[in-house]
Amino acid sequence: MTTVLNRESIQIKRDLQRRIEDYVIKYCEALEENFKQYSKDSMIRNLDEKRNPEYKSYYQEQLDAINDGTANLYKYDYKVGKKFIKVFNLQYETANDYYNRKAGYRAGSVTAFIDKNTGEVYKPASWKAPAKHVRYDLRIISEREYLLNPKNCDWAGGHLYMR
Repeated sequence: MTTVLNRESIQIKRDLQRRIEDYVIKYCEALEENFKQYSKDSMIRNLDEKRNPEYKSYYQEQLDAINDGTANLYKYDYKVGKKFIKVFNLQYETANDYYNRKAGYRAGSVTAFIDKNTGEVYKPASWKAPAKHVRYDLRIISEREYLLNPKNCDWAGGHLYMR
C-alpha cells in the first residue's frame, strides 16, 4: 500500500514539474513577443520624430527587419538547475576579431527564477540566485494567465518588482 502511494506521489510531482516546464516555455515566448512589440513601437516612434531625419532610413530598415522576421532580437531560454529554472535572455553579438568571437547569440541577463517543484516565480538577485519574495505562482490560474500574456510581462523584468 505505501509503495503505491509513494509511486502516485512521485508521478504527481513529475507531472507538476512537466507542466511548470511547459509554462516556462510559454513564458519565454511571451517575453520574446513583448520585446518584439517594444522594438517595433520604438522604431515607429523614432520614424515619427522630426529630430533626426538623417536616421529615418536606418529606422525603416530596422522596422522592416522586425516585420519580416530577420531582425536579431532578444531570444529567451531557460536552464533547469537543482531547485530552480533560470530564465535568461540571449543577445545577438556581431563578430569581433579583437576578442576572437564569431557572430551569434550569447547569454545576457537573468530575467527570472522559477521553482521547478512549486512554480513560484522570483525576481533575480544575481546571475546565480533569486530574490527572497515570491512574485507569481504558476499554479494559480489568474497569475499564470497574467504572466504568460505578452502585454503584461516585460522583457526587462519590470513585471517582477513587488506589487
